[in-house]
Amino acid sequence: MRLEPFDTQRHMVFSRRATLFGGVVSLMFVGVSGRLYQLQVREYEDYRNLAEDNRFNQRVIIPLRGEIYDRFGVKLATNKQNFRVLLIPEEAESVVKSIAQVEQFIPLTEAQERRILRQAKRNSAFTPIEIAGNLPWDDFAKLNFKAPSLPGLRAEVGETRDYPFGEAAAFISGYVGAPSDRDFDQQSDEKTKLLFRQPGFRLGIQGLERTYDEKLRGQAGSKTVQVNAHGRVIEEYPNKEDEPVQGSSLGLTIDAELQVEAMRILAEPWDRIPEDEKDKPVSGAAVVMDVLTGDILIFASTPAFDPNDLNVGVSTDGWNDLKNSPYKPLLNKPINATYPPGSTFKMLTALTALEKGANAERRIRCTGKIWGGDRFYNCWKTKGHGNLDMVDSVKHSCDVYYWALAQQMEIDDLAAMARKFGLGQTYDLGLGTQQEGTIPDRAWKKRYYRSTPAQQTWFPGETLSVAIGQGSVKTTPLQLAVMTARFATGKAVMPRMVRSEGDLIQPVEAPADLGVPKEHLDIIRQGMFEVCNAPGGTATRSALPSELGTKVSGKTGTSQVTALQYDEKGKRIPNEKLPWNRRDHALFVSYAPYDNPRYACAVVVEHGSSGSRAAGPKARDIMAKVIEKNPAAMAAWSPGMGPVSQMPKSAADKTSGEG
Repeated sequence: MRLEPFDTQRHMVFSRRATLFGGVVSLMFVGVSGRLYQLQVREYEDYRNLAEDNRFNQRVIIPLRGEIYDRFGVKLATNKQNFRVLLIPEEAESVVKSIAQVEQFIPLTEAQERRILRQAKRNSAFTPIEIAGNLPWDDFAKLNFKAPSLPGLRAEVGETRDYPFGEAAAFISGYVGAPSDRDFDQQSDEKTKLLFRQPGFRLGIQGLERTYDEKLRGQAGSKTVQVNAHGRVIEEYPNKEDEPVQGSSLGLTIDAELQVEAMRILAEPWDRIPEDEKDKPVSGAAVVMDVLTGDILIFASTPAFDPNDLNVGVSTDGWNDLKNSPYKPLLNKPINATYPPGSTFKMLTALTALEKGANAERRIRCTGKIWGGDRFYNCWKTKGHGNLDMVDSVKHSCDVYYWALAQQMEIDDLAAMARKFGLGQTYDLGLGTQQEGTIPDRAWKKRYYRSTPAQQTWFPGETLSVAIGQGSVKTTPLQLAVMTARFATGKAVMPRMVRSEGDLIQPVEAPADLGVPKEHLDIIRQGMFEVCNAPGGTATRSALPSELGTKVSGKTGTSQVTALQYDEKGKRIPNEKLPWNRRDHALFVSYAPYDNPRYACAVVVEHGSSGSRAAGPKARDIMAKVIEKNPAAMAAWSPGMGPVSQMPKSAADKTSGEG
């Protein structure tokens, strides 16, 4: 065997390469070891926390909204269980597939599907989306059973707003709804933004729910949830230092029992309503006030909507029906519908005349018409009322009498008296937007016709129209109730609806004196008494039942909507024969007891044709319920006391007779 000579050169090259390779491997080993040391020792805590974050997530907890109570502790707005199914996009295979899986158990509309897809695109992937809420128990049970096998879907029990009285208190409580993108964009706090994206969170949209939203909303909390590798929640851990706080409660002046009765009475057909309209809604409003405290006991508007429907989500067709109805069920009529006050305004005309020196005992002859400027003005009673003094004029509601007074009157004086009695004003009830109405005077006309100077002059004939509550004058039912309360007391009574916020009871301030002589008010009060209780009064059918042991004072009003209509023979067409929306409005204002006033009432029946036939009897029935119960003499609810019906008698005695 032949041995090759040893190649020293090649050996040295090999040794260098081996050494270099070994060095590189050693460096790599050292680097890996160092990195492992860094990960496992030096940065252990950091990576352990990251791993824990994969297992534990923070979730915002929606606080319960504060409840709204009536004056006796009856709940007008509360919270109830909401059976719902949620989708967490980051845990689902796809949002579209999850929607299809849910539809195997419950139907979803196209609008719901669009909403879900829109929210999935808008929200972060870990924010839950409500697929469907307020589910029947059977549907919820099926989904709850299948949920573990449906990635990203979770059936759970949440909370939703509930309005036990539905339509009866819709315009008092208002309602809540899901926040819009605009609502979200207006928030600056990150936690609040996250809260606004939580399924089931609701924002006040209308009424007290909107005005007191931040107080009713409460404070959001948070919780830690443990999830498995598939994202399924294993356990929840409340954060005691960040627990949700329920919103503050609101205590109202409203009497829920009387409110329901008033809504029922207001919605009933009245005498001489055409047969083909007895099954149609009655459009109108009723307000009842405590004349001493200003507490609003009844605040009725018909027809109305069910706030529960708007909270859950009404269909497009359902919303359009509400929005386009000629009876305006979405309009809060006591404060946002305005009407000519008709003859209820005549009492202000009489007071203005007395203030300017008129003699209440002077008799004015009504022949059925009076000459005014360039034409005759016809009284509602074509044959006339004969000779009348001021008390008689209120009792019979004679137009000619007030036209005669107005011919000696300045419109600015009449407007000032109307404002003194609460017309042309808004009141802070917490219900949002409110109409002022219109009390015309010379300055108003200049503002109204500022672009047409030729029409800015005030004409005497316009004063005649305003004097009987027609022309440009417009009022709301609430203003008419305030006016009546001020006639009853001679005080500047201010209406209120919220008695308490949280634990704080709102004090009642003593109203200031109107500065109207008592002897002037007594003349009007006597006329109002005879309207209901003396033969020939325009509202004797509106007198209270004798068994109540007291009497009511009131005033009818019928206000024209259009000019008088005549047939081809020149004969006037009765209101009942006209299309519904062209008939006169019916009004009635009253207070009781007549000799010691405690309650004032205003009722308006849209297109009711006659105040004495449509509005008066409704006001009578409402006031009879109020007098019978006499809520002002009963114990009012205070936070923490519980419902009055559950109070010990001694507690009720201590709190009775508020104001």
